[in-house]
Amino acid sequence: MIFGGSAIGANQSLNANRALLAKRKRGKLSFVSSKIETNRFTKKATPEQLQEIRDRIQKEKKQEQIKSILITIVALAILYLIATSIDWHWLFKNFKS
Repeated sequence: MIFGGSAIGANQSLNANRALLAKRKRGKLSFVSSKIETNRFTKKATPEQLQEIRDRIQKEKKQEQIKSILITIVALAILYLIATSIDWHWLFKNFKS
């Protein structure tokens, strides 16, 4: 008889969860409702604004490329100076050619 009571409780729990699921789909945070809603942005960008944005992004990209090239050149120059300042003869003194 103990198991019969828990089965009824389980069925009630499943029914309650099913009812909550139906309410959740109608809520604002559901994926179903977000697909139904229209885009809130009604203002369209003009061709001049799009060109201005495109130019600004290209300018920023070119500046980033220049910075990365300069950083690479400086890093390679520092590495070269370090490599040439080390006396490598102590490393190879045991080798005979």
